[in-house]
Amino acid sequence: MSVTAVNKSTLYPALMGFFIMGFCDIIAPITGKIAEQYADHAALVSFLPSMVFLWLLLLSTPLASIANRRGRKFVALIGYALTVAGLSIPFAAGKGCDLTYYFIGFALVGMGNTAVQVAVNPMLAMIVPEAKMTSYLTIGQICRNISIMLVGPLVLLLGADWSLLFVIYAALTVIGAAAMWRSPLQDAASDDSRSVSMADCFRLLGNSRVAMCAIGIGAIIACDVAVGTLSSMLIDNDNSILTSTGFYGCRIVGTIVGAVVLARYSEVLYLRWNMLGALALTLVLFFCRQEWAVFAASGMIGFTFSCVFASLYAVATKAVEPSQANAVSGLLILFISAGAISSPVVSAIIRAAGGAVNYGVLFMAPCLLYILWTTFKLNRRA
Repeated sequence: MSVTAVNKSTLYPALMGFFIMGFCDIIAPITGKIAEQYADHAALVSFLPSMVFLWLLLLSTPLASIANRRGRKFVALIGYALTVAGLSIPFAAGKGCDLTYYFIGFALVGMGNTAVQVAVNPMLAMIVPEAKMTSYLTIGQICRNISIMLVGPLVLLLGADWSLLFVIYAALTVIGAAAMWRSPLQDAASDDSRSVSMADCFRLLGNSRVAMCAIGIGAIIACDVAVGTLSSMLIDNDNSILTSTGFYGCRIVGTIVGAVVLARYSEVLYLRWNMLGALALTLVLFFCRQEWAVFAASGMIGFTFSCVFASLYAVATKAVEPSQANAVSGLLILFISAGAISSPVVSAIIRAAGGAVNYGVLFMAPCLLYILWTTFKLNRRA
């Protein structure tokens, strides 16, 4: 039965889920803070953001099967519990703790985030009318970006006690879990008993349009994590983490602007404009070391990244039969795990360049060039 009206008592917990979904993205910006405590293990610290994205590859399909059997609300609550546990472990371990505690904690955050992504995105489709789905997904992405945008100001406000950030975000997750628990949403089991397997997802790579979009999503997520990793390194002072605030703040603006523009222009054309802009801004980050230029370029890159996922998702979905929509969604979530390679590779490039942070930006260039290339190929086959 289709939804004709929005029930706010179910909508608000779902939107809170998008806010909590963004907590996994706080790892990359604060990696620099963690690295200050473990200067002798810089290469190992660079793998911390990878612990978040790895689980999207390993757990998204099994969790989707659990959601079919037990309901999305059940899976979301599992995700919240894992997130709270993951955020609590490094804080409870204290300053100077063994780095293993961070790896365990962030792995749990990654598992929790995978569960929340698998549950909350389709949950919104149950709550809002189909005609308004795009609008509410846009609101959801804004909620997610706000949660990441707050990291920089909170770290600066907390100063030497920046690890209290984990407590704040864990408390917000508990609030979100309580709201979800009390929500009247009922979805004990899916009407579709057939679960989408990983084989079903990867089989779609035989469709060239779907394959290009999936790889493109992996590329943009890798760039996204790269910006988060570099945000605390590009400027040599404590304010450098605010580059992530500008990045996600402009991303919110870009999401709103994109919703308007995409109603009039094709996804592929708008994507091409943004990738040309992103490449130009990458050159600015590489060559310009002035603080104002780094802040401005980082923010504008956030704007250009804002609609890439939505654009590629739309193109991939249109390229298959409606019955394959779940498999496409699963495939694209799997490719988000490409973010796991970003931070280690960026850090390796910086070390190879003798510590020159601007060289880490070069990791983004081939990723963005690939997405730009796909806009010409996709447009040709439209």
